Amino acid sequence: MKRRTAVVLAVVAAIGLSGALSALAAGPPSGLARSLTPNGRVIWNLDALLNDTFGDRTDCYDAKTASIFSVARSAECPSPLARYQTYVFTFLNAFGSQFRLVSLAKPPFTGVTNVPLRVNGRYVSCPGGRYHGGGAGWLVEGGGTGPGGEFWCN
Repeated sequence: MKRRTAVVLAVVAAIGLSGALSALAAGPPSGLARSLTPNGRVIWNLDALLNDTFGDRTDCYDAKTASIFSVARSAECPSPLARYQTYVFTFLNAFGSQFRLVSLAKPPFTGVTNVPLRVNGRYVSCPGGRYHGGGAGWLVEGGGTGPGGEFWCN
């Protein structure tokens, strides 16, 4: 009888875990999505993209190239600190980003004061984002200093 109870508990736990993982992959809960500002949704999607891409590795921001890459979980970002910083997550458990990574032969034109952000060597496409000429929108960085500064979809 004890064995049957253990099996039933294991099945119930597995079903609960799969439901929780499905909910996480679906994007921010609708209540959270409604309560976030447009910039909050951008940061949530960026955090989710980094979690989706790098898992539990350490994420590093390169201020010179406006890019985010990862190193081993227990490793630190390279030196010098003036250039490389550890990316600090706002939403620790964000998964299922609406952003997509895109490989391009040359950087997309995003204006003279904005720099397109790269993650793992690829550019970040925003859903439904439109640039001046009607092309796809890109996640850009500018006006701030380092991660968490000014990121937005143009």
